[in-house]
Amino acid sequence: MRTGSGRITYELVPGWAKIPPHISTGWIGGVVTDRRGRVYCFGRGTHPMLVFDREGALVDHWGDTFVSHAHGAFIDDEEQLWLTDRFAQVVWVCDTSGRVLRKIGLLHIRSTDDDYHMKGDPPAGEPPRFDGFNHPTNTHLAADGTVFVSDGYRAAKCHRFSVAGVIEESWGSQGSGPGQFDLPHGIWVTRDDRVLVADRENSRVQVFNRDGEFQEEWTGLHRPTDLFVDENADAIYVAQLDGRVSVLDLDGTRITQLGEPGTGPGQFAAPHDVWIDDQGALYVCEVQRANRLHKFVPV
Repeated sequence: MRTGSGRITYELVPGWAKIPPHISTGWIGGVVTDRRGRVYCFGRGTHPMLVFDREGALVDHWGDTFVSHAHGAFIDDEEQLWLTDRFAQVVWVCDTSGRVLRKIGLLHIRSTDDDYHMKGDPPAGEPPRFDGFNHPTNTHLAADGTVFVSDGYRAAKCHRFSVAGVIEESWGSQGSGPGQFDLPHGIWVTRDDRVLVADRENSRVQVFNRDGEFQEEWTGLHRPTDLFVDENADAIYVAQLDGRVSVLDLDGTRITQLGEPGTGPGQFAAPHDVWIDDQGALYVCEVQRANRLHKFVPV
């Protein structure tokens, strides 16, 4: 089955993920690939991380001892996995074998926990205080290694951390106006330092500079959940919870749509993340149903 149009056209690989009978992906929060073509499926099933080879065979699993709730995944140029754990209130940084290298956030501490919350604003000239996340959703690294986190289900904020993991900036509040969020669910930083945020329940992508200053918004989307930006191809893939993946150009203009709502081949119920591997193959994972990990190859 083909989907898309023009230069953005894909063919579905039917039955690509060969999931053993005793394994379930559960609802899948995120999907990424490494340079070997391995596919990392970060889900809420039998094991938090299921690793498939390029042909779809399951080759590894890990994360059972530390992941609470798989929500978002990103892999950097050093092939470190940045795993956003909504219920643990942290971002785990792991190698590809599942060894935890470090974490960002305060484990099992939310920004609103009364026993920890730091009241008031910091003195003038000092960086913002970080009281912890409150159900974070996704993480992305800028080209210089700066870390951006969307924080998400309770906080309605985004955060910028230094390469060392020190908080530098936070912005956002609950609402539908410019710079406000109703569930910031995905985040990506382009090479020209635009911060794209999937503002899910406002059905838009908001664009900021690195300091969190609002630039513009892209509307006409359907509850966007996450983004993958392919700058070489002038394409932004936007997973949307209402059964679609839209492809925009780098200015936010729609190029085409992939898939449609439904349960048949090439159809989606609730896309949650999207990723493109080094050969141009497209992976889409879903929530609200188990074992929904799709692979499409470019035509």
